[in-house]
Amino acid sequence: MDTESVRLFVLAAENLNISAAGRELGMAPAVAGAKLAKLEKALGADLLRRSTRKVALSLEGAEFLPYAREILAQENAAHAALGRRYLSVTRIPTI
Repeated sequence: MDTESVRLFVLAAENLNISAAGRELGMAPAVAGAKLAKLEKALGADLLRRSTRKVALSLEGAEFLPYAREILAQENAAHAALGRRYLSVTRIPTI
């Protein structure tokens, strides 16, 4: 699983904004949307509900979110074990 896509999902879930999440990671909005679509296809679930005006977390997205955070925490722990500092999403949204 692509952890960059997972990181993007967590940020999008927190911000309820895919473009803003992508910008935070240095991605163009179209790239961010494509990465999320690819993650959703790989998981076989729609993680976010999109309309022309807003983004909302789907039921599947809400169920996946804690696991996504754990994936990122484990990635950070692996980097720390190798003596590297790696920035990841650590904020906890109020969802």
